[in-house]
Amino acid sequence: MIGRSVVRRYVAAALEAADREGVRDRLGAQLARLSPMMMASPDPARLLAHPTMPVERKLEAVAGLLLEPPVAPLRDLIVLLIDNDRIEVLCSAAEVYQQLVDEANGVVRAHVTTALPLPDDQAQRLANALGRWLGAPVVLERQVDGGTIGGIVVRVGDRWLDASLRGRLERVRTQMTAEERWGA
Repeated sequence: MIGRSVVRRYVAAALEAADREGVRDRLGAQLARLSPMMMASPDPARLLAHPTMPVERKLEAVAGLLLEPPVAPLRDLIVLLIDNDRIEVLCSAAEVYQQLVDEANGVVRAHVTTALPLPDDQAQRLANALGRWLGAPVVLERQVDGGTIGGIVVRVGDRWLDASLRGRLERVRTQMTAEERWGA
C-alpha cells in the first residue's frame, strides 16, 4: 500500500498540469470514473503493470474504460506511474484530487453518517453550523447507516464527532467493563 503523501505528490503534479492546460474539471471527472474501477477489480492494474504490453496499448485500454481518451495530464500521470511501478496510486487518486481541489478552494468536506436520510434543510443547517465552527465553507458527504441507530457521526479530516446512539452505547459498555475490572 502506497502512503497518502506519495499519492498526494503524484496527483498534485497532475492537477497542476491540468490547471495549466485548462482541463481541471475533465481530469477530476476522469479520475472519478477511473479510481473506482481500479479499486473494484485487480484486472486494470494488472493490465497497466504488464511488463511486455506497450504503453500506447495500455493508454488505449484506459480510454476504453473511460469511454474517451484520457486528458493529457492523466495520460502523463499514468505513464509516470507505469514507469515508477506505482499504478496503485490510481486507486485513491480521485479522493486525493478532490481533497486538493477543496483545499485550493478553501472548502472543507465533512462526512456525515445518520441512521436515516438527512433531510436537505437539516443538512443545510448542519453545513452552516459546521462552517461557522470550522471557519470555512463546508460540503457534506451524506451516508446512511442503520447501525448508527440514531443521532449523527461527523468526520472532518481526522476529527470525529460521535453523537450517535451506537457510539453512546459503546462508551457506556466500555465504562461498565472498566468499572468491573477495577471493582468500582
